[in-house]
Amino acid sequence: MSNNIREIYTKAVVAKGKKLSRNTYTLTLSEKPNEILGCWITNHHFEAVLNNSVPKIIGTYDVHIWYSCRDATDSLVEKHQISYQDEMQVTKKENRDFEKGDEVKGRCLSKPKCLSATKDNSNVSVVIEKEMQIEVSGETCIKVEVKSEAEIWDDLDDIQIDTNFIK
Repeated sequence: MSNNIREIYTKAVVAKGKKLSRNTYTLTLSEKPNEILGCWITNHHFEAVLNNSVPKIIGTYDVHIWYSCRDATDSLVEKHQISYQDEMQVTKKENRDFEKGDEVKGRCLSKPKCLSATKDNSNVSVVIEKEMQIEVSGETCIKVEVKSEAEIWDDLDDIQIDTNFIK
């Protein structure tokens, strides 16, 4: 039976992981806020990399803070760019180290969103949550059993077809 086993080398997912992160950032505003009116996230960009055999997602997004100021007679919107590096914990499908030729893909499962924004003098503390996924694809080997007995469709060449059956 061992003579009927073949090895096929192919690319496949060799490791996978996801991470839900909740981070708090302190942003300094140009004016002292009276009240935080809103906070939203835009322009989320990221890439997945293998850095010293450690899977990471590196990215940026813009945080827009809308607040009232000047004795609540005016409001402003300020944009702050946040950069992040998330080391990803992955589950390996097989016991091997990551190699130079491995391909890394990142996916955003839940876009960054602001959970809370609170003021403290000229600063705003924002809590942002996002969920990311990473997959590492690399060369791997699959073993298949080869069967040598004849199959029904092997004899299809012997079938005669009447081309005049539709009139």
